[in-house]
Amino acid sequence: MEELKAAHWKRSPRTDADQQCEFWYQPTGWERAYRFIALRYKKEREAKEQESEQYQLFETWEYLYRVFVTNMDAAIDLTGVVLSSASWCGELDPGS
Repeated sequence: MEELKAAHWKRSPRTDADQQCEFWYQPTGWERAYRFIALRYKKEREAKEQESEQYQLFETWEYLYRVFVTNMDAAIDLTGVVLSSASWCGELDPGS
């Protein structure tokens, strides 16, 4: 979670997210670092007030995060990625 907080966030005009970032990170137990592409969604005030003290994975009091992990160096096209596709699983196509 520290990497998400420290990342350089920018607008995400091709997705429904409020912001996006990317960074390379090697999680404990992984043989090498991978590229993490993260989207974050600012929570509405009502959702914040209902939040319990225990956070879910990649979720904080202020934001909900969606993270993609890849070994690809090429540009990633996130066009059309939306939070409502919570069951989405698959590969992202490299952008041109």
